[in-house]
Amino acid sequence: MVKKISDNDKNILGLIFCNNLNKLTTVQKIIKQTNIDKKHLLEKLENLKGKKYIIQKNNSYFITKKGRLQISVVLTGGVYDIIHPGHIYTLKKSKKMGDVLIVSIATDKRVKKIKNKKPLNNEKKRASLVSAIRYVDHALVGSKKNIFDIVKKIKPDIITIGYDQKHNMIGLKKLAMENKMKIRVVKLDSPIPKVKSSLIINRNIQKETEII
Repeated sequence: MVKKISDNDKNILGLIFCNNLNKLTTVQKIIKQTNIDKKHLLEKLENLKGKKYIIQKNNSYFITKKGRLQISVVLTGGVYDIIHPGHIYTLKKSKKMGDVLIVSIATDKRVKKIKNKKPLNNEKKRASLVSAIRYVDHALVGSKKNIFDIVKKIKPDIITIGYDQKHNMIGLKKLAMENKMKIRVVKLDSPIPKVKSSLIINRNIQKETEII
């Protein structure tokens, strides 16, 4: 049975987990991401080390398998070219399902393949925009080869799929099982299903055409 830990400790473990995706997690980096003063933070880190939830290598901290069991990680993905209320609803609902929300941003190449046109914002800019949303703990650009590569990298507990996304849920669950990952796949609803980036873009194009 996994022992329960405080929300503050979960928050720190979540930050370390997200920062580890970018290789390093220093005290200075964690301080910038929290309201905890350095002395208090160092005490908490020592406590987490004592419980073997994290390990320290030089000046950096890394979450352990034992520590990873203390947090629930949710993974969702999408294009996120034009952020609208439907996106915010999806991200908010996804965040409520776990402790950490990771968002995989579709590559420019994949967007062009799916929508037969380039996105208005490139993949790095879209990832940056999504990172600024309060419900998102970390956003990263998806794999250029196989979208399941990100799943294998994150190893989430839950994957949420937007109401209008056409992922093969059965196939996704099968791939997870083949890779010995226990993942819950959730299809989300939407209170505003008619709000889509493509519709917003088309409306704007139509208005511009009418003005001309």
